[in-house]
Amino acid sequence: MLQAWLSIGYIVLLAILVLAFILWRRGGPVLFAALVVGIPLWFGWEYARPTWTTGVITGTEVRRTDPDARGNTTDFEYIYMRNLSDRGLELTNDDSWWWLKRNSERVFNDAKTAQSRNTEVTVMWNRWRSTLFTWFPNAIAIGPAGSWPLWSARTIVFYGLSVFLWVSYFYAFVRLRRSTAPLRDRDPDRG
Repeated sequence: MLQAWLSIGYIVLLAILVLAFILWRRGGPVLFAALVVGIPLWFGWEYARPTWTTGVITGTEVRRTDPDARGNTTDFEYIYMRNLSDRGLELTNDDSWWWLKRNSERVFNDAKTAQSRNTEVTVMWNRWRSTLFTWFPNAIAIGPAGSWPLWSARTIVFYGLSVFLWVSYFYAFVRLRRSTAPLRDRDPDRG
């Protein structure tokens, strides 16, 4: 359980809250702006952040929706897996513009192959699971068990841009705090 709370997402959220606490202790209107920008930014980043799970795929399913007013139907592909701690994970498999994923047929074929061979695989996925809104994580890629997603080009680009984003966020609010600080806080000789 401790491992889940030490994920990179919670560490970034903790850093946002520590920054807000520091800004609060020093006073000024920057605290509110840091939280108004930081918390929604964190939610969007956490939603798009890639995660990977190693386990066995236990099932695949294609569900067709009921026809709409024009008679069109949509097929949704689901992938079911059990991770190493024997916990279930349900994933959808759809194309994603955010991840430049246009190969959902290949990913679904890899899932069916891993299911029939009963082999352990690593699935990279993003998004959240919400039973209230019926949201499922989206499978981005499937590969052999191991640490390969860490070296995926998609993951390297995402985390490279993330470092730039979060360093810029913290730098901007520290600079903003310094520029809005009263003159006596900036120069200790004046007072």
